[in-house]
Amino acid sequence: MMQMKLPKACIACNHFSVEGYKQDKHCPYVEKYTGRAKDRTQFGTCEAHGKKVFCTEICSSFVHDSLIEVFEVTNRPEPLEPHQAKMFEAL
Repeated sequence: MMQMKLPKACIACNHFSVEGYKQDKHCPYVEKYTGRAKDRTQFGTCEAHGKKVFCTEICSSFVHDSLIEVFEVTNRPEPLEPHQAKMFEAL
């Protein structure tokens, strides 16, 4: 079975629901044909935090489907909306 590969960020998280695109000064994507930096990134709602997030954000509540293979990426310099990730995990 072939797995989908996605970055280990909100876009691959089970808590994330896509809503659209927003202006983003930290957009990591480039135009396919021109090579110019894009200025809009997908965003949506994080059900774990109850906040709006960019699809490229990373937090400790990340959970993904077993059919998705994730790869590590660097976190954004700032989130769409400030939120506090869990500081402690229950053992």
